[in-house]
This record gives sequence, C-alpha cells and structure tokens, in this order.
Amino acid sequence: MAKKSLLLGLDGSAQSKYAAEIAWSLAKTGNMKITAQHVIDSLAAWDFLCFDIAGFIGSGPYFTAHEAMRNSLHSIGETLIDVYKSMAQPHKIDTECFLDEGTTIREISNRAKEHDLVIIGHRPTGMQSEDEDQRILPRRSTAETLTYYSPKPLLVVQDRIKPWTNMRLLLSTAQVPSQLLNSFVDFASSVSITPEVRYLVTSDPDANISDDKASTDALKLSKDLTKLVPGLAKSKIDAKAIGNINHYMRDDAEIDPDTLPVVPVFNIAGIRKTCLGVTPDTLVRYLSHPAILFWIEEVPVKASKLEKTSAKT
Repeated sequence: MAKKSLLLGLDGSAQSKYAAEIAWSLAKTGNMKITAQHVIDSLAAWDFLCFDIAGFIGSGPYFTAHEAMRNSLHSIGETLIDVYKSMAQPHKIDTECFLDEGTTIREISNRAKEHDLVIIGHRPTGMQSEDEDQRILPRRSTAETLTYYSPKPLLVVQDRIKPWTNMRLLLSTAQVPSQLLNSFVDFASSVSITPEVRYLVTSDPDANISDDKASTDALKLSKDLTKLVPGLAKSKIDAKAIGNINHYMRDDAEIDPDTLPVVPVFNIAGIRKTCLGVTPDTLVRYLSHPAILFWIEEVPVKASKLEKTSAKT
C-alpha cells in the first residue's frame, strides 16, 4: 500500500503554525509523508502595481518596485522554509519542502493532486453575520477559495487544538456516494481516529422537530449506511435536530472539542456545494470551530426519485 501524504500550506501566520502542529501529529500517527509548500504570489503583486497605459510617471518605476517586492517575497519565503525545516526536524517525519511561485490557489491545487489531504491555516475574517458582511467589503481568503478548487480533502485550521479522538461526518441526506464514505472511513482508520456519522435534521426553527423524530431517522440511516460501508458497522451513527448550521457549529465546538467535524463537498452541475445547505466557502467565512475538514470527492451525485419525477412534469 502506498504511503499516504499530506500537503501543508505555509505562510507567516500563527494559524499556519497551528496547522503544521496538526500535520505533524497526523503524520506521526499514520506514518505519513508531509510536503510543506509556500507560494510566492508575485502575480498578485504585479496586479497591484501594473497599469495597462502609462499615466503621470510612466511604467518604469513600477517595474522596479515589482522586482524589489518579488526579491523581498523570495527572501521571506526562503526564511519561512528554513524555520519550518528546523521546527519539523525533531519530529523525525519524512518531509519535503517547496518554494513555488505563481498564483497561490493554482500552485496549491496542482501539488494537492499528488497528496491525500491538504492542511491550511485560516485567519478568521472577524465577520459574525451576513449583515456585517454587507457593511464590510469581504476579501475571500485562501482557505475559502481552496474549498472550490482543491482536488483533495481540505482541513482548515484556525486555532491551536489537541489531536482529535473522533472524526464526525455531518450529513443531511442519506444519498451519499459509497466512494466518499469508504475514503472517509479509510483515512480515519489510517490516523487511528474513530469515524462517526451524524445526521443533521435541518428545518425552520418553528418546525419543532423532536429528538425522537431525529433518533428514528438516525436508526434508518444507520441501517442504510452500514449496508453500503461495512467499515461503519461499529461506528456511532446518530441524528440531531437543528435550526441553523452556524449556531450548531458554534455550540458543537464548545460541547465536543475532541471531535473533528467533517463536511462532504459535492460537485453538482460544476459547482461545489455541501449537503448542509451552504457553500463551503461560507462555512469557512463564519467558521466558529477551531478546525473543519471538507471531504471533497469529485463524484457525480445522482438525482433523487423526486427530482426525476419533477423533471418529467
């Protein structure tokens, strides 16, 4: 069996250091290789300085400024890689480091193709609601954008955390490809973390869905999933009635910090969506959890019987 590998995105933030600590822990437990990558986004610097037509002072000073900025970014990147190597060395993990130049998202996505999991730190935007979002012009972070382009599962870390004991796959539908379920169970097993499944029954807050109804749904889901994936036979499979996914994630982070939430991401009509009713970048933007794992599988999702019937009519 080929050795699993992790791709760790590096920058100068504290969150990137937290992500590295998690990567070292997972790699040691699962005997994995780590590829650490820092990207020099000189193209973004050029977009900042470049003008299509020379104005008051011509383009010469901007070329000079861009070259100076590019050299500074290279120097910072080399220092970052050197410091990472010195911190990683005591962990005695098979490690490789790269200093790439180009568009950050493209370079990370290209390297991710050769790995089993991408780990990246995320600096919170500080936005608490969509109303606040409208008052402050938001800039999509690297982690938010990667939820749309990463070809492999993406672990977003935004705080220092202890190693997890459980990984909980969050579902709001039983129509989940067995390929996704099997890969989730396989990875959890490889890092000695117990896989769990939670069925979130989402509705309008006034609907008052009872816990008994959620438990009934969980029992049915448990039977269906264990038939599809025998590896889930000994896993905890439960259900919870919720009214708002952001409120649930916030409360869950306080109640169960030892469990890593895992959210499936599907490619539907060329657009990535979660089964929780929100886009993956929105979950990252308002993330209250110290970390969240987006389980990305580029597999087609079949239409339900109801959708097929609607299409005929």
